[in-house]
Amino acid sequence: MVQSEAQDGVLPAPTLVPAGPPSMFNISKDEWLRSGYEFFHRAVDFGERKYHRALGRAAAVTREGLIGGLCGIMGGLPFTPEMVLLGYAQGLFPMDQRGKIYWHCPDPRCVVPLDQLHVPSPVTRYIKKGLFDLHFDRDPAQVLANCGHRTETWLSHRVQSLYLRLFELGALHTVEAYSGNRLVGGAFGVALGTVCTLESMFSHEDHASKLCFAHMCLRLQKSGFTLVDCQYQSVQVERFGAIEIPREEYRERVARGLARPAMFQR
Repeated sequence: MVQSEAQDGVLPAPTLVPAGPPSMFNISKDEWLRSGYEFFHRAVDFGERKYHRALGRAAAVTREGLIGGLCGIMGGLPFTPEMVLLGYAQGLFPMDQRGKIYWHCPDPRCVVPLDQLHVPSPVTRYIKKGLFDLHFDRDPAQVLANCGHRTETWLSHRVQSLYLRLFELGALHTVEAYSGNRLVGGAFGVALGTVCTLESMFSHEDHASKLCFAHMCLRLQKSGFTLVDCQYQSVQVERFGAIEIPREEYRERVARGLARPAMFQR
């Protein structure tokens, strides 16, 4: 629109009046910039959510499903005590394979429900007779070293070092069997909530690892834990009442345990 007014016989230069709402032209530069930033961040957020949903749909159609995708994501995160505890809270556990950390969450999951724990009679007799001196958290470094001293092992020096840091945080516990001053057997596990994941055992004398396993289970039971996670079924743990449960049920048990965590009693 053009407005003009004759004054003293001279027509002034035309004045342009914007044809839009006047408020649009009263916004300051800072307000324009802020609006632009907000629009940009909304657009980025929308794009990220679309990307995340696409990744979720892609993972859902693979054999391992969304949990497999979660294992892959954990493999790309820093291998630190905090990330490892986060993985265990999701029902995952790490293994070093050919120098690279891979995360696993098997389905079904082998567990010993501690309210159904069965200690075989011979093992009970050996414990009562004091076949070995059994202790907790006495020498975690040696337990880890012996568990990893095999031709092929997932328990590399890198993983051992991280588990020792978990021990310092109070999340990892060991059980040791001694014959005199000699360490002849042991086991270790990560305790989180009311679930303890038994990672590995070793034995240099007959019955040492079985007694360590039984001693650990009995102490966990006394401490208020509900489940010992053995990960994969084996004859060695079946005799203690190990069963297989669906992976989702296991993850639910882990989550419930985090709400009311137990405290390991040495």
